[in-house]
Amino acid sequence: MKRSPLLLLITLLSCSLMAKEYAPLSTQTLDSQPVKSQGKVTYLKFWATWCSYCIEEMPLLVRSYEQANGGYQVIAVNIGFNQSERGVRAFLNKHQYQFPTVFDASGEITQQFKVLGTPQHILIDEHGQEIYRSALFTDELKTLLETYQGGN
Repeated sequence: MKRSPLLLLITLLSCSLMAKEYAPLSTQTLDSQPVKSQGKVTYLKFWATWCSYCIEEMPLLVRSYEQANGGYQVIAVNIGFNQSERGVRAFLNKHQYQFPTVFDASGEITQQFKVLGTPQHILIDEHGQEIYRSALFTDELKTLLETYQGGN
């Protein structure tokens, strides 16, 4: 039986849209604070200082972090590619960003979450199941984060 290209494409797309589950993230921020994704809804933002879209979206990341109210956690993951930890710290300090930031020097976290470019936004539930993923901060992501805000 011959498969049509359209059927093959639909099959591939449906497989890629299936929910993904990830091993728990357990690492330290640039401030040596432990962060873990297990047991909490976690919003991961993968970014780089040389990524213009990443920089443009930083106020949205700040707002998400400030509005979480314990309902979810925000972890910014600098991908470490063509970056230095010192340079990332200087960037964060210059703009007075206070959100938890991880420097992925080895690329291990970026690989774990199958990130191919920046920016990348991933929302995972307390069990490591992917809830949402997008290249840019979308209205859909904003709405999802609002549903997880604490204090509602």
